[in-house]
Amino acid sequence: MPLFEACCMLVIAITLAALARAQGWRTTLADYAPLAAAAWVGEETCIGWYRYYRYAEGWHGHLLDVPVLVPLIWPLVILSARQVVRAMWPGRMEALLVGAAVAFDASLVEVLSVRAGMWSWAEPGHLSVPLIGILGWGYFAAAASWMLGAPGWRRRAAMLVVAPAITHAAILLSWWGLFRWTLRGELGSSSLIGLAFVSGGVTAAVLSARTKGHAMTLQTALPRLAATTLFVVMFLTTAARVTALWVHLGCVAVPYLAAMSLRARRSPAIRA
Repeated sequence: MPLFEACCMLVIAITLAALARAQGWRTTLADYAPLAAAAWVGEETCIGWYRYYRYAEGWHGHLLDVPVLVPLIWPLVILSARQVVRAMWPGRMEALLVGAAVAFDASLVEVLSVRAGMWSWAEPGHLSVPLIGILGWGYFAAAASWMLGAPGWRRRAAMLVVAPAITHAAILLSWWGLFRWTLRGELGSSSLIGLAFVSGGVTAAVLSARTKGHAMTLQTALPRLAATTLFVVMFLTTAARVTALWVHLGCVAVPYLAAMSLRARRSPAIRA
C-alpha cells in the first residue's frame, strides 16, 4: 500500500501538470479545488449513510472514513474525462457524456481495485462490484461537470453541496427503481456480455466522431497516461491470470484506441 500511495501522489502531480499545460494553472486549480472538496463530501456521506462499501485499513491519512488521496484523485478523473468529451463530441450534452465516460472508466478501476484489496463492497455484482457502485462514479461526475460549466465562483462553491446532493438523489432513484430488486448478486458472464455491447456502442460513437474530424490527440490523452500506466501495472500484478478481467480490459481499451490520433496537431476543440 505505501508503494501504491506513493505512485498515486506521483500520478496526481503528473496529471495536474499536464492539465495545467493545456489550460493554465489558474483554470486548473480553480476547477480542481472545489471538485476535491465535493468529492470528499460525496464519498464521506455515501460511506456514512449507506455502509455499502469501505476502504481497506492499509490506507494512510484519512479524513474520517475517506483516505486523503481519494478526493485528490477524483478531480483528475473528471477533468481529464471532460477533455476527452470536448475533443470527441464538442458542445453535446457535456455533463452527461462526462458522467458516462467516467462510469465507463470506473468499471475497470473498480474491478481491479477491489481485486487488489483497495476497498470492498457489501454485495457482489460485476466481478465483485455492484453495478450501482460503478454508476455512482458517473452520477457524481455528471453533476460536478454540470456545476463546473456554470459561470461565477459562487456556483462552483455551491458544488460542495449540489454535486453530492444530485449524486445521492440519483443513487436512491436507481436503487429503489431498479437495483434494489434486480441485477444483484454475482452476475457472471452476463455482465461481461453487457459490457461488450456497451463497448461496441461506444466504439461506434467514437468512429462516427472520427469521420467528422474529431479525435483524442496525444495532448488530450497525456493527463490520463500516468494513471493508465499505474492501473496496467496493477492489472499485470494482481489480475493477469483472470480471463474475465482480460475481457473487461479489452472492452474498455478498444474505444480509446479507436479515438486515439497520433497526429501532433491539436484538435479544433483543444485549440478553442
